[in-house]
Amino acid sequence: MIQKILNRLKKEWRKTPLGRTKKNENPLRWGIIGLGYMAETFSCAIDGSKDDVVYAVASRSLDKAKAFAKNHGGCKAYGSYEEMVNDEGLKLDVIYIATPVKYHYEHVKLCLEAGKNVLCEKPITSTLEQLDELMELAKKHNCFLMEGMWMKCLPSFQKACQWIKEGKIGDVELVKVDFYKREHIRVGHAIYNAQEGGGVLRDFGVYAMAFMEHFLGGYPDELIGKSRISSHGIDADWQITAKKRNVQAFVNISSNFGSLSKAAVVGKNGFVEWNSQFNRTNTVTLYDANGVQVETFAANYEYEGFEHEIKEVQKCIREGKKESSVATLAGTRNTMQIINSLIR
Repeated sequence: MIQKILNRLKKEWRKTPLGRTKKNENPLRWGIIGLGYMAETFSCAIDGSKDDVVYAVASRSLDKAKAFAKNHGGCKAYGSYEEMVNDEGLKLDVIYIATPVKYHYEHVKLCLEAGKNVLCEKPITSTLEQLDELMELAKKHNCFLMEGMWMKCLPSFQKACQWIKEGKIGDVELVKVDFYKREHIRVGHAIYNAQEGGGVLRDFGVYAMAFMEHFLGGYPDELIGKSRISSHGIDADWQITAKKRNVQAFVNISSNFGSLSKAAVVGKNGFVEWNSQFNRTNTVTLYDANGVQVETFAANYEYEGFEHEIKEVQKCIREGKKESSVATLAGTRNTMQIINSLIR
């Protein structure tokens, strides 16, 4: 009997565009472009928020859009991206773009030219030139623009930044990243297709480059990278060294070797360590210069931490900001420049 009641309530929830969680009076209205795995996880995070709602979704297939919408509050479904973006009566607050990388530039441009605020999955574009054009378009149309570097929005990342800013490890001297994803990569994945924006550096390696750029404090003065090209014709492994002023960085990225992804920022008086999947971990630890643990910070999150990225976008839009101070466009551009320099 209880299960029948729950099933009935769940069915009723999905009849309303206000989603599964009871919403506040004026939730942020999200449009979604591209309805794959990332969009599903992201939309579940919106469903769990009182202050946000999946208001409309778009796919090249209307049937797919309708099926997706049914699972997210019965929101509006569109069979083309252009139709949703240009629907003047829809009044979306922001559009999340989760299409394949090679389409990001086209779809972000479509939204910005229609005067829509945009959060786009990483990497936001394939080239620096494309990014520069989109940044200018955002200014021209007075739109919010942010790359989905949700790693920077996580409480663990923010706590590490706070420790470093407070001088708890002294002056930063070294940034170290080891990033491996062999167990997550399967043949047929877009990472193996150069035409789909593949290669480890552009795909998951962007997290390592964004991490390095952030703690170096910008684009490096010195940058050297060596890669191995796989039988698929894409970069599969990287060893990267960089330096900016007195801070050095050593980065290893691989889709073939290694098992534990770790990162650390080392200073004169101690270090901060991300000890597992640094780009998504909820835990960071502070150590003194002797390697003695000083403090550990852990924060619970659901939906792979997307809820914190959603909160950041919501905060910016509510406050009328045109870019995030957490995931800055300058940081996005520096990271893109690093990747382009290495691949060239």
